[in-house]
Amino acid sequence: MNAQLPTGTFMLSIDTELAWGSVYNGSFRQRLGHYARTREAITRLLALSERYHISATWAVVGHLFLDQCRAVDGIKHPEIIRPEYSWFGGDWFDADPSSDLGTDPFWYGPDIVGQIQECRVPQEIGCHGFSHMIAGDLGCSRECFASEIRACREQAAKWGVTLQSFVFPRNSIAHLDVLAEQGFTTFRGPEPAWYGGLPGPCHRPARAAARLLPLTPPAVTPRWDGALWDIPASFFYPHRDGVAHMVPVGWNVHKANLGLAEAARQRGIFHMWFHPFNLASDPEPLLAGLESIFQRVDRLRAAGKLANATIGGLAQELNASQAGV
Repeated sequence: MNAQLPTGTFMLSIDTELAWGSVYNGSFRQRLGHYARTREAITRLLALSERYHISATWAVVGHLFLDQCRAVDGIKHPEIIRPEYSWFGGDWFDADPSSDLGTDPFWYGPDIVGQIQECRVPQEIGCHGFSHMIAGDLGCSRECFASEIRACREQAAKWGVTLQSFVFPRNSIAHLDVLAEQGFTTFRGPEPAWYGGLPGPCHRPARAAARLLPLTPPAVTPRWDGALWDIPASFFYPHRDGVAHMVPVGWNVHKANLGLAEAARQRGIFHMWFHPFNLASDPEPLLAGLESIFQRVDRLRAAGKLANATIGGLAQELNASQAGV
């Protein structure tokens, strides 16, 4: 069942993971410079959110709630059942430094969580797994995923946070029943893609080509799957690494503005997402581009054509509407 919204909506979700997001392939070792600039990028992004009254969903990896951790009887985080990925050697937590924020700031983030909570414009803290396990891979069992979610909920509760929304690491979706059982109401679904019918190996180049073409990002609609609201993504705000540096930031701002106009026209959602370390790839132009997008959101909102909502906040509104509240 799809939900009809009273107006267009701008939604922003931010996958907040630091080094945990690259455990699966070890590329965190090549991104240390990005991580060193990420906290400043977050501070400036929150300042823009305050200036333009933008609420976002910060999908935080659960380990970032911690300021320290230590192995127990030689085992790191024994409460987490390990995945058994055919492509991953060793223990999933081998990269975990088992130290503290001061020693290894790329693996801990209580200061980041605190900043989000202190923002003068309300922000949602959502869940991005405890250690960024890839749920949709066969090596991540239901029990394994459930142990990750329990750990996230336990750590979030210490901050007074009740987790409602989930963003799947690597956008690899599975075990939705676990989320429903553990009190989640919604998740971010995948972007609708014209290349969905192509063979899997074609998806990455097709996705890259789509970012270069003058295509309007889709205005998406929430879908009730029987237990959770699926609120799909519309548009990834690109980084400036590698060949992506050749694409002007203004081009991506233009595409975002097309998506905002389409959401306003269709009364759909323009759901943009990125990682904070993406901004750290080239902070000045990327943050300036975001400011331009936020300015457009502010103008459309003032004209009564657009609202701003978080993933969890919109799910609450939809549930209340269904219940006739």
